[in-house]
Amino acid sequence: MTVMEAPSVALNVSQLRWGRLRNLILIAVGLAVSLTMLVYLISGGVVLLKASGMVTRERIAIGAPYLETRVREVFVRPGDRVEAGQKIALVESTSISRTLAELAVEKARLGTRIAAIEARQAALGILLPAAEANARQTQDYLDKVSGASRSGLVVDRFLTDTSSAAFAAAEKHQSLNAERASLAGELAANQNALREVSDTYQSLQNAYAGGALYAPVSGHVGSKVMSVGAVLGSGGGDIATIYTGPSFILAYLPDSYLLDLKAGQRVHVRSYAQSIVGVVEDLLPLTDAVPPEFQIPGDVRQRGQVFKISIPEGVSLPVDQKVKVSTCYFHMCDSGAGMTQDIVRRIMNYVERIEGYAR
Repeated sequence: MTVMEAPSVALNVSQLRWGRLRNLILIAVGLAVSLTMLVYLISGGVVLLKASGMVTRERIAIGAPYLETRVREVFVRPGDRVEAGQKIALVESTSISRTLAELAVEKARLGTRIAAIEARQAALGILLPAAEANARQTQDYLDKVSGASRSGLVVDRFLTDTSSAAFAAAEKHQSLNAERASLAGELAANQNALREVSDTYQSLQNAYAGGALYAPVSGHVGSKVMSVGAVLGSGGGDIATIYTGPSFILAYLPDSYLLDLKAGQRVHVRSYAQSIVGVVEDLLPLTDAVPPEFQIPGDVRQRGQVFKISIPEGVSLPVDQKVKVSTCYFHMCDSGAGMTQDIVRRIMNYVERIEGYAR
């Protein structure tokens, strides 16, 4: 009898020890989960990273930097794919048209003035030789009359009249010479002014391009496109926005976060039911107000340091999609690292919901 009972007693002892070990394991797991939830709720993003972010791309605003601008035609619709150089819209600006007209009038006035100066220069070219010959002949005649006057052959009145005629001829010659030099300087100044006005007119006309606006890069048109007939005020406005380049995430690091976040660190990005792994690309040296979508109503407006997260190629996230960023728990970022990471993520999602209901 004693020999037959020994295996049964050993088996009972083994089952008892396994039951105690299992209970200890369950208690340890429960304590760990409870402690994690407690730390997550109490820390509020201090120890465990809990940041808000938004998916975006590089944005190129298509606008008309002119005053008094009205949209005449729009050739794209929200979501359209556009290529670099494609026409986006056609606008008309009263101020630009008025400026172009004023420059055209100024060009005509300067051209007329230059033509008049050149015509006067041509006339001087004909008059100057005659004036020079007249002054020389009058001076020679005055010299002869002066010699005759010293011999007593000419009365003083005739000498005086001859001197006046010689002076008038010399004055006319010098006046024409001075006018020729003045006209040369005036012509050069007007020609320089005409070149500047012409260059300004041409540059403005090329920039205005008849009011046509083109896409500088390839990409997709945003959700807001200005309608035909809209008038742009003095502050301007964007007729359309083009999103180009790969998608990335701009997130806001809480001011109370105690640990160091470094470039190259892998983080979890959650967008509703989708969860991906991103890489912190850069910590920007600036802070900004957290978007209104993430602000708590009635609370002080929060700010945070902006950091950029790159997402894997092939991952499709819509622009302006709100996301939550958190650290990789237990340093397991890969999707195949096990069920623990997925369980923790699910627990944190439920905790966040409970936290939102409590607020």
